[in-house]
Amino acid sequence: MLKLIWTSMIIVETAAHLLIKQGTTVAGFSDLQPNLYLAGGYTLYVVAFFLWMQILRTTPLYVALAGASVIYVTIAYGAHFFLGEPLTAKSLAGTVMVAAGVYLVSYSRKRAEE
Repeated sequence: MLKLIWTSMIIVETAAHLLIKQGTTVAGFSDLQPNLYLAGGYTLYVVAFFLWMQILRTTPLYVALAGASVIYVTIAYGAHFFLGEPLTAKSLAGTVMVAAGVYLVSYSRKRAEE
């Protein structure tokens, strides 16, 4: 069940960031018309908050924060594929380092539990 909550939180928070980015691109702050991208993004933030609370109840904080760093990777790739933003060599290297760090933290947790 915890894996499902983690996966949901990563997907929901990534989608929230992408929707908010798209909403601010479509209509700036000065445009007072309803913006469904922004409304959807902030709604997903609320959902992500409740998922995050469930994760914090069952996971040590240092592991939860490291695991949540995966969102930086998913946002980079999501922005590239869905918003057409460039994915440079530096950003690729950064996402690999984040992923490696998350793996090391989760691996050290598994070793400590054995």
